[in-house]
Amino acid sequence: MAQDNVDVIQTAWDAFGRGDIDKATSVADPSAEFFAPQSLPWGGTYHGPEGFKELLGKIVGNFDKFDAKPEKVLGADDDHVVVVVRFTARTKGGEDIDGQAVWLYKMRNGQVVRGDAFIDTARILEALG
Repeated sequence: MAQDNVDVIQTAWDAFGRGDIDKATSVADPSAEFFAPQSLPWGGTYHGPEGFKELLGKIVGNFDKFDAKPEKVLGADDDHVVVVVRFTARTKGGEDIDGQAVWLYKMRNGQVVRGDAFIDTARILEALG
């Protein structure tokens, strides 16, 4: 089951990389919750596939340029997938950012039921000014 979950998440990240947000967010269960640090402009709790789409849109929308690629997609156990992401971005003020984030996904029946983003919020906020 863990490998299947890894494949689900890898497929979603591949879709995100191609700009296919609908495919990327289709992995979310209708009851899913996604959490981003409250201190960020897009911070908060988002619900279901539409909420996941809103979260990703807000992240990307805060930058002139944004690219995120998973370096590792790991099955932590039968129900969790950890993704280590390398991202590069250019703020609307022209500052370049290069960093890492970690996403932790809880899975059930091949769908995400919870997603938590972990990132250096201080660095992001400094760059966004």
